[in-house]
Amino acid sequence: MDIVMCVALKECFFLRKNILFIRKNINPTHIWIITNKRNFKYLPKENDITLIDEDKLIDGLTFQKVKSIIDNHLHVKNYGWYFQQFLKLGFALSSYAKEEYLVWDSDTVPFNKLNFKKGESDLFLPKTEHNAPYFETIDKLFEAPIKANYSFISEHMIFRCSILKEMLNKIEGKHMNKKPWYELCITSVKPYTKNGFSEYETYGTYCINYHPQLLCPRTLRTFRRCSKLYSIFASSKEIRTLAEDLDTGSFEVYDYPVGGFRKYKQIIYNYFCKIVTKKRMIMN
Repeated sequence: MDIVMCVALKECFFLRKNILFIRKNINPTHIWIITNKRNFKYLPKENDITLIDEDKLIDGLTFQKVKSIIDNHLHVKNYGWYFQQFLKLGFALSSYAKEEYLVWDSDTVPFNKLNFKKGESDLFLPKTEHNAPYFETIDKLFEAPIKANYSFISEHMIFRCSILKEMLNKIEGKHMNKKPWYELCITSVKPYTKNGFSEYETYGTYCINYHPQLLCPRTLRTFRRCSKLYSIFASSKEIRTLAEDLDTGSFEVYDYPVGGFRKYKQIIYNYFCKIVTKKRMIMN
């Protein structure tokens, strides 16, 4: 199936290396990379990859629009954090979408070959996180009496376009005030909540309430702190050494190695990306 990735500036460098592992171990039909158009120059341009301007994915959904809604409603200004979630959901409404797509974190490496289906069901990776505000928001968006005793939030999720469209239509239909679904997701969050919406938790909860046979839990050997071992500057050889013990691993830019030259190189890289990102926001 197609893979969709939302990519920030800080993730561009590592993604160029990760693409090789994604191709080998997931074997996607096509890779869609949604990002700020100013990041295009840092990303690979190949036949199986399409770069999409994040502000042009679907009509009305732009960074500035999301920023404006957040400024009017929320006290915690996690602009990019909310925006990338809406892009993952919004892809289903775009002209690029087929019947389904796999959203994959760009800093997560598939070390071994993975499948994502079990019969007619989509495999997902249950986690232990539980953030109560996510469910408070969900209860405002649609009726969801059933709540899972695990979390749907992991480094990937398959979205079925027909079901996602159904969910977004239900959100807009419940409120009946002609606001777009992404605005309703923001305004349903309590104003002083730090993180009040999760695209994966929302979709997973919708599925277990309205399409209970769709999702099937799986077990994978995962590790989110791979940057502490090798940094984001890990060589392909170093990355491959992790395949014996892990199925996936994340190389997050703010997880610094314990010491050495790579630690300070990664700190400088992260600082540079933050400065550039802030400057872009001001220029917009």
